[in-house]
Amino acid sequence: NNMKAIIIAAGTGTRLYPITKDIPKSLLDVGQGLTLLETQLHSLKECNILDIIIIIGYRGAQIEAKLEEYRQDFNITTVYNPFFDVSNNLVSVWMARHHMTDEFITINGDDIFDASVIKELLKSPHPITMVTDTKSNYDDDDMKIISIDGLVRRVSKKIPLEDANGESVGIIKFSGNGPEIYTDMLEKMIRDPENLNVFYLRAIQEIIDAGHPVHFSRCDPGDWGEIDFHPDLELIRKQVSQTNLVERILKK
Repeated sequence: NNMKAIIIAAGTGTRLYPITKDIPKSLLDVGQGLTLLETQLHSLKECNILDIIIIIGYRGAQIEAKLEEYRQDFNITTVYNPFFDVSNNLVSVWMARHHMTDEFITINGDDIFDASVIKELLKSPHPITMVTDTKSNYDDDDMKIISIDGLVRRVSKKIPLEDANGESVGIIKFSGNGPEIYTDMLEKMIRDPENLNVFYLRAIQEIIDAGHPVHFSRCDPGDWGEIDFHPDLELIRKQVSQTNLVERILKK
């Protein structure tokens, strides 16, 4: 299995202050003594994805220290983004472009997910496939999508709530000519100074606008979660324990 996972974990997590003042989001304890990052590694290992590239920045040394415990199980490479506090994550993703050969999956650093989400995604034969879910209603902070006839047509937080018919989970697979399409777009976009402050999913929208099909792989809302806004860790742990996500990840 030469599938690689590229985890995007350079951000400061300011929306979770003061919790993230001393630790990066990836190292938040999500229950059972596990950090968010470790739940990701557990799920990836279950899918036999052992090549891990992790893009770090904020409190990166702490993430590297935690990864030491996993180096015997995984082939881990870190990519450091020195501009993590003055740029958005398009820059982080661009900095890992040299690892975007063959096939790979990019994963948001604040995602917690069951292995089944990845297993389903791996079945997709298409060059670019986003993991999405559907809910009865969406909110302003959701990374919403509009899909038509099995293809993602729009992806943006700014999509009107009533127009959205899905949400991006923050996990995307690139295979076939997908990696080349993506890296070409990243290289093109990074030359525009305005793009230093955009979210990397803008690159996916530009790819769609350029006429490349972007497919999606559905998952169940109970099979994943993301950690963005929480006044304290207890809420995070409550959310996780209610879905038994960590227990399910560990059981396997």
